[in-house]
Amino acid sequence: MKMKTSKKPGKAQRKIPAPAAPLEVQKILVTTDFSDDSRAGVHYAAALAKKLNADVALLHVIEPRSWMDQFEARKDSELVTLARAGLAKLAKREVGGDVTVTSSVRTGKPFHEITTAAREAATDFIVISTHGHAGVARVMLGSTAERVVRHAPCPVLIVPARESPKRAGKEPPIKLKKILVPIDFSTISKDALPYALLLAGHFGAELVLLHIVEKFPIDYLLGGELANQTTVPMLKQAEVDLERMAGTLSKGTGVKTTVVVRDGKPFEEICHASKTVGADMVVLTTHGYTGLKHVWLGSTAERVVRHAPCPVLVVRELERRTL
Repeated sequence: MKMKTSKKPGKAQRKIPAPAAPLEVQKILVTTDFSDDSRAGVHYAAALAKKLNADVALLHVIEPRSWMDQFEARKDSELVTLARAGLAKLAKREVGGDVTVTSSVRTGKPFHEITTAAREAATDFIVISTHGHAGVARVMLGSTAERVVRHAPCPVLIVPARESPKRAGKEPPIKLKKILVPIDFSTISKDALPYALLLAGHFGAELVLLHIVEKFPIDYLLGGELANQTTVPMLKQAEVDLERMAGTLSKGTGVKTTVVVRDGKPFEEICHASKTVGADMVVLTTHGYTGLKHVWLGSTAERVVRHAPCPVLVVRELERRTL
């Protein structure tokens, strides 16, 4: 989500959204590679399904073997059989009998098969765990989660590897008391609100609206006093507008809503705010750029996915709803 604010704070009041129409979540697709990291995603998806009265679809993707693996003893059919057995065991252990569960095994590139399965099944949410690759490993291998975010036909919930269980056993219930929602007052950024309100309503969570007045290189060159002459009025105006938005949402939905205003680099401030306010989830939007446009512009949402200390729900622009 690109978060920019005009350098000159306008006097016109920003448009405040009306309370969003309730969403209905019926299908949650969760991916697993049977690692401990992916178990966290399955557990999270099961907990959401119980709260939202939704079904869970477990998916395992088998990547095609390269020519170097041609002497592998196990045939593809054996891998599929083992995967199906593993999914059945996982469903029983992590999901239980309170939720309707289906499972499937697909062969291909993980991000492509995940997004294709979601599209074919008209999935409402995709839940995927990250393995926490960083640095050179991320550059060389990429991230399935980030590719899914870029191409998914529905919102994607990323559960970071640090949320994963370290040993087998019964999982603790997920905690969802504070939901952080970055807002830049654009229509696109407000698309996150229906999903945040949906989760807040079912879990009894508080919404924390966050606006970031982005700092540009010129602001650092100007120095503290000169930069503040521009930044401080923008921060004050943003706080007024955000408070109005919070009041409208609270009055219309009954969900407790507070505000935070910061200045700096958007993805850094989102991650920092998620720690300082004790957020249990970040819900934000992305333009969903791909190809060269993605390379040139990057994505605040993907940077947040890499560094946030809590699960992140990413809503692509194509999922826009009228507020």
